[in-house]
Order: sequence, then structure tokens, then C-alpha cells
Amino acid sequence: MIGQWDPSATTTSNQPETKTLLLLAQHSAEPTKVDDETLQRAILWIKSPATQWEKAFADISDDALLQLSFFYVRAEMKLSGFEAGASSPAIYVFRYLKSQGRKPSKDIVKALKAETDNRFIPHGDVLS
Repeated sequence: MIGQWDPSATTTSNQPETKTLLLLAQHSAEPTKVDDETLQRAILWIKSPATQWEKAFADISDDALLQLSFFYVRAEMKLSGFEAGASSPAIYVFRYLKSQGRKPSKDIVKALKAETDNRFIPHGDVLS
């Protein structure tokens, strides 16, 4: 007998997942070392609205969130498909931390900006 295909078994979530975001944060220094399946999910999530990101951020420490922002900034510079412009997850991290009263230091902002040519990092489009 031939097995039945279950489409739900092969689809990936369109919403950022805390567990995977933590994995990405652990690879912030070298995004190219993340496996292809996880990278594809990370690319897919770039299109997710800020509200979905905020749900996933709630259970992640500030340090891990900052590492996650470095992951996305470095991935945007090194890997195809991560081009995000004003929709970068790094921007969502900074907005989330600011909204929680935990704004990152100027040294962290400076370090993040030094890693990218994305003019929207870290605060996003001022016109939106």
C-alpha cells in the first residue's frame, strides 16, 4: 500500500518561532553555518508583520534578541534572500526592546550599523 501525503507535515510556519530564533541567535557570528532548512524558514519570516515577531520575542532574553538582530544583519550582507531593507527583523528587535523600556546602548547600535549598508538599521524607515 502506498502511504498518503500529509501536506501539513511538509509546510513550515510563516510565523517566527522562538526555538528557531534562538538557534539563529547562536549563529549570529557566522550565519553561513546555519542549515539550509532553517535558513529558508528565516528568509520566509522576513515577510512576517511586526506583531508576529513580537509574540516570538516575548520569551527571548535581551542578549539573545540582540544576537538575533546581528544574525539578520550579517545574513543580509552574506546570504542571498535575506535582503530586507526597512522590513529587517533587526529593526523589529530594536523597536520591541524600546517599547519594553530596554533600549540597547549606543555602542550596540554603532556596532550593528558597522555591519551593514542597510540604511534603515536599526530604527527603520522614519517616514513610516
